[in-house]
Amino acid sequence: MTQAFAQTKSAKRTPQLADSEMNEQSAAPQQEPAWADGRAFSLPLVNVSGGRQALRAYFENTWRLTETLFSALVSDEAYFERPYHKTRHPLIFYYVHPVSFYINKLLVAGLIDEPVNKHFEALFETGVDEMSWDDLHDGEQDVWPTVAEAREYRQQVYAVVSHLIETHPAFDKPCTQDSPGWALVMCFEHERIHLETSSVLMRELPLKFLRQPDQWPPLPTSADQSQRFVRPVAGLHYPMDNPMLEVEAKTVALGKPADWPTFGWDNEYGAEQHKVDAFRASKRLISNGEFYEFVASGAYLEQRYWSEAGWQWRRFRNTRWPTFWVQDGPVGSHQYRLRTIFNEIPMQWDWPAIVNFYEAKAYCNWRTEQDGATSPYRLLHEKEHVAMRDASQRGLSNWKAGEENRLQVDPVMSAKGVARLNLNLTQGSEASVESFAANASGFHDVFGNVWQWCEDTFHPLQGFKIHPYYVDFSTPCFDDEHQMILGGSFISTGDEASVWARFHFRPHFFQHAGFRMVQGEQAGLGGGQRYETDALVNQYLLFHWGSEAEQRDTGISQNIGHPSVPPFMTTMAKLVAEYASSHGSVLDLGCAVGRASVELSRHFQRVVGLDYSEAFIRTAKDLLEQGSLRYQRHESGRHWTELLATVPDDVDRSRIQFVQGDASDLDAAGLGQPGQFDAVLLSNLLCRLPDPAACLEQFVGDHSLVAENGILVLASPNSWLEQYTHPEDFLDAPDSESALEKLGGLLSEYELLHQQDLPFMIREHRRKYEYVVSQVSIWRRRPGHRS
Repeated sequence: MTQAFAQTKSAKRTPQLADSEMNEQSAAPQQEPAWADGRAFSLPLVNVSGGRQALRAYFENTWRLTETLFSALVSDEAYFERPYHKTRHPLIFYYVHPVSFYINKLLVAGLIDEPVNKHFEALFETGVDEMSWDDLHDGEQDVWPTVAEAREYRQQVYAVVSHLIETHPAFDKPCTQDSPGWALVMCFEHERIHLETSSVLMRELPLKFLRQPDQWPPLPTSADQSQRFVRPVAGLHYPMDNPMLEVEAKTVALGKPADWPTFGWDNEYGAEQHKVDAFRASKRLISNGEFYEFVASGAYLEQRYWSEAGWQWRRFRNTRWPTFWVQDGPVGSHQYRLRTIFNEIPMQWDWPAIVNFYEAKAYCNWRTEQDGATSPYRLLHEKEHVAMRDASQRGLSNWKAGEENRLQVDPVMSAKGVARLNLNLTQGSEASVESFAANASGFHDVFGNVWQWCEDTFHPLQGFKIHPYYVDFSTPCFDDEHQMILGGSFISTGDEASVWARFHFRPHFFQHAGFRMVQGEQAGLGGGQRYETDALVNQYLLFHWGSEAEQRDTGISQNIGHPSVPPFMTTMAKLVAEYASSHGSVLDLGCAVGRASVELSRHFQRVVGLDYSEAFIRTAKDLLEQGSLRYQRHESGRHWTELLATVPDDVDRSRIQFVQGDASDLDAAGLGQPGQFDAVLLSNLLCRLPDPAACLEQFVGDHSLVAENGILVLASPNSWLEQYTHPEDFLDAPDSESALEKLGGLLSEYELLHQQDLPFMIREHRRKYEYVVSQVSIWRRRPGHRS
């Protein structure tokens, strides 16, 4: 540290905070700082261009919130009590970790040049992200400092940061992503994340260690605190119905603009557009009353409603009801009270059920059966959550027009905006699923109350870049083992409460998180489960990357299995290479999980693989980046065999690019340059497109993406179905020869070079295979048709 910073370690606290608030060294754990009007509150998300005064106010507000939360611990012992699940550190870690983060990141950014306490800044640097629910952590209690030492260290860091904000020239100008000041606002938002994390850990502590801070925001309870258990009645204790509301098909944008005037984590940035098919979603979050029906019926204990991984978690923990329900009667009586952060209260049946991902999925499976739903219930996808939002939160083109437009887009930027939502500590806990007004589409709590579990696993947006001040914030969790949560909770503040927030947790973990049900065309991918990655992704990984022995292995007889078929993707790649006259650039349309693209890279200098499926493209990218990827081959029921897909060592992976997009709108995917491809491969794609002719039109005429003398390779089983293509747009024919003639009519400037039938097999499980024969045709764009 510089001499000026070192001197602040013994200086008095800033006069902007009362002496009673800052007397930390002598304060007992149960004391809390004073708040104006006697109520803790969160300021709106700070504008990074607001200058020193705004930064100072936001820092003090952040600090005061942490001190208020930790004033709930009634003794030093409470700081060292391990969580019952033993998968997280005790609270002493979360009391010090955010402030050690300040010093470490300010050093990285060059805003200070010496540590405050090297031992603390190493000890409290890294938290715990357990791989599974039985990945326990023991024997750590003896390494922690005393509470008094922790509080002294916090006081030292407070002085350093206060002096920095007041004097450092970096804060004479706005804090942008490429300026050192970004590290400071990063520290603010990191501390606010841990405000929520610590509150969950407190909710898991025995009550003897806690009291509710005097100035904590009020709990919106609807039952007399002296009231005992009342068996819930729909329409009396919780809403009678929870209708599924329609959301029309639309296109949505994901990604925070790079110059938006608030802090954002690296995973929030990037830009994607997605077509969202029409879907239906429950008007409200699933309430405790609704979830009670699942528990009280005994269905919660039936394995058939759970995923393989979910059932293993339930058995390991021996759970019989949600973790924050407290048994309040004999076993089997299904009488419960509710645990809030600091208290046990009568069950609030109209509050949202706080559950983990596994429990949410099990409930959806049970409700599907109970309702006889023809379309199964599932959880939200990220793009669907965006589609449910108000129009001002989807249409971002005019956000620069003025401050009012920004406030409409992101309510957490103003006190008035968050007052309409259970966010930013508007309330001291979750509240009724209908206590806050519905949005313009009729949905309650799209933002706020509790986080909402999503089907999507955590993943980067297109254009994602690691921020150099925190290189491992997001990337370690792009592992298909962390489920996304969206929308924020009552205690989400700052960036966590922003419309741009994209957070995640392992599927067994508890946060202030619940869910709503969804029905729609897109399946629930259910990622983040070691034994149940999406069935379709698994099938295609086996189809593309499994050896013949792995695909044919039935385990039932050496003489029974599917007939021998050539490796489809490898064969198609060889055909493309054989008939192409130039080997510069090739487009693999409908690339799925990428095997043909990899094989094409042996022959072409540049390969672009495109698929409409986000899950396929994410899998292909992961495989390309990592070189190998584990997946599951379905055997029967709940039984799977783990296999490994591996990219051959002799493949130049730098030649390959994977893109998510619409095969019928390549211009929108950034692939609209005429004549850029020497070859285009469409593998088993045409009969799955809404308008196959429109797709082929991109390869004819002056705007053709295929170069002169380039080839178009089509493989299709011609399985024309109304669920994919309107009958009027079928390219069907009574026989194979007529089908080729129909294609030739659309490809008038091409000549047919080759045709053949090519069989392939897709394995569903060890006793069920789909045998398909694809019609392959190779067409050359004749000279004279210039792009």
